Formats: sequence, C-alpha cells, structure tokens
Amino acid sequence: MDRRDVLKYTAYLTGYAVTAPLTSAILSGCKSEPATAEVTTKFFSAEEFPSIEAMINTMLPKTDTPGAVELGVPSFVDIVLADYTEEEDQQKLQKGLSAWLSEVSNAKGSSYAELSAEDQLRLLNELDASSKKAAEELDDLDLDKEEKEDRAPWWFDLKSMVIGGYYSSEYIGTEVLVYDPVPGAYQGCISLSDMGGKNWSL
Repeated sequence: MDRRDVLKYTAYLTGYAVTAPLTSAILSGCKSEPATAEVTTKFFSAEEFPSIEAMINTMLPKTDTPGAVELGVPSFVDIVLADYTEEEDQQKLQKGLSAWLSEVSNAKGSSYAELSAEDQLRLLNELDASSKKAAEELDDLDLDKEEKEDRAPWWFDLKSMVIGGYYSSEYIGTEVLVYDPVPGAYQGCISLSDMGGKNWSL
C-alpha cells in the first residue's frame, strides 16, 4: 500500500474526504512515531493534550495490536495541525474542539480525559452521530463545494488525521499490513487471500 492508498483507505474508513493537510503530511513522509514519556506540543495546549490523547485512545485503543496513543498518533495530529494546516482551518478545528471540550467539562464536572472509559466512548459516539447528521443536512443545502467544506463538522477533520496517522505508522505498516521493502514485478490484480487477508503497507 503506497501513501495514496493510505489516504484512500482513510477516506473509506471515515466515510468522508481526506483533508488537504493530512494529504500533504503523509505524502511528504510525515508519520507517527512511538510515544515518548515527555511530549512537547506545537498546536494543542498542555491542558487540551490529555483530552486529545484520551479521545484518540478511545477511537483506536490497544487490543492485540498497539493502540494509536502507543504509536504516537496524538503527536502526529499535533504536527499535522501545526505545520501542514492553514490558519483558517486551524481556527475552525480549535474553535469546534474547545467548544466541545468545554461542553463536556460543564456537563460532567471534569475534563474528557478524567472521565470513565464508558463515558468517553459514549460521548465520542454522540459526537460522531451529531457530526454525521450535520453533514447530511449540509448536503441538502444549495451551497457550492467550498462553502460546504468551510461549514463541515470539525470532528471529521480530526478523525481522518487520527486514522491516517495510525495506518501510516511504521508498526502498522510493517507488522499489520503486508510489507515488501523490495517489491517484485507489478501485479495489478491480486486476491486479498493471497496476501494473507492483509492490505498492502506503504
């Protein structure tokens, strides 16, 4: 799987178009690196980052494979937003995220990061459902493509960055997906079963 395939796969999983910043980041070679004990953020504040990590852990937790936090996806998202995202899009996501985190904090009396795993999952499912509903209502409006993109829910931008970062990480690329550092002859149509049921890596 090359970098463009990662982008296509991300769009398939999220159900929405992949953002331009994520496209630029992945095609330029930016990828998730294993998490370290100390994290210095460039986009998210020190107060926000624990909740971002918790959101990402809820989306892609550790199972029989490492979770997104363990693979450094939160820092990847931070870099994509800081270095590859235009100011207008940064402000849109920051505004939406801050408003949602404040709403959660006011309703629950604590930050998202401090909630139980069950509450975190329920809140993210509610956010995802409400964002899908808003996007569907947006599709019914007589707006051009640019206007729809400007008014699209911020959640989908964040969601696509998380999934893109996860599938472009070295571990997923070499241990979960099919990886061949020295590929042979091009074969345009190969059965998935011939690859052990796995997609190709980068």
